[in-house]
Amino acid sequence: MSDHDPFNNPETAHPRSRELMVEPLFWDCVDEGAPFGSDEGWEAYYEWRRWRQENHAKPLTDCFDWILGGRLSEYDQSLAREDKIDDDLANPSMALHAGYGDMWTLDTTIIASGLGQLIDEGAIDNDAKPFLHVAIDRQRNSKSQGTYDTITLDAIARVVDAA
Repeated sequence: MSDHDPFNNPETAHPRSRELMVEPLFWDCVDEGAPFGSDEGWEAYYEWRRWRQENHAKPLTDCFDWILGGRLSEYDQSLAREDKIDDDLANPSMALHAGYGDMWTLDTTIIASGLGQLIDEGAIDNDAKPFLHVAIDRQRNSKSQGTYDTITLDAIARVVDAA
């Protein structure tokens, strides 16, 4: 994997990512409401790159499982239900994201890692897309305390589906 900075030099990103990620928000590394604009999103992208250098042929779901501490099977669509979000907020020490501090940080890490694969490799593994949709759907809930607006989440979902 070549050394590149796709945020300051978008031409270093995979051409397919530039084709799909047309909204400026995807390349914004300052706006907290953009996938790579927060410290968490920025760091998740570069952590994805480090993980990929050590795990050349492994699927993105293995990276997600690593992020989730071996609990990938628990990161499913049920987590986007209102009652699960309420439980998560009421008792974060028991939540799946306990190692990340909050739901938004974990979901941002998942989203940035998935989009990172697209930036670097030109595609997102199909098996990983359902997990990206869990993160997107959780962030659509007004209680999630995240910074993504509907326009951003719609753009992320569109890119994930098309990649």
